[in-house]
Amino acid sequence: MKKLVLIFLVIIGLSRCNQTKTESKTENAIILLTGSWVQPNPINEKEVQGFILQQDGKAISINMATLVYKKWWTEEGKLILVAESIGNHSSSIDTTSYEIVKNTNSILELKNGDFVDKYTKK
Repeated sequence: MKKLVLIFLVIIGLSRCNQTKTESKTENAIILLTGSWVQPNPINEKEVQGFILQQDGKAISINMATLVYKKWWTEEGKLILVAESIGNHSSSIDTTSYEIVKNTNSILELKNGDFVDKYTKK
């Protein structure tokens, strides 16, 4: 009986340790993602475009009048961005999931289908 209780306590301890590691990994990813991310504007090479990811989950567009970012979160190695696309007298809300290919203090690479967007931290 004592062995069974001891085994049970060890399993609970290992489970909590693994949960703490996962939470810590998620927190680190959020810290790395928080900030301003930009890329060259394909229309005007003298400008940049991108987004700001705030720690509270809000997202803000940088130099993109027709794509207004609203909020963001992470899920299983993916960055989820919610944006309002504004067109001629109409708008729509889109939620897009990007695979996080690379995430460092200065570089962010996001994959959507076959396309990879590269950003640098501002």
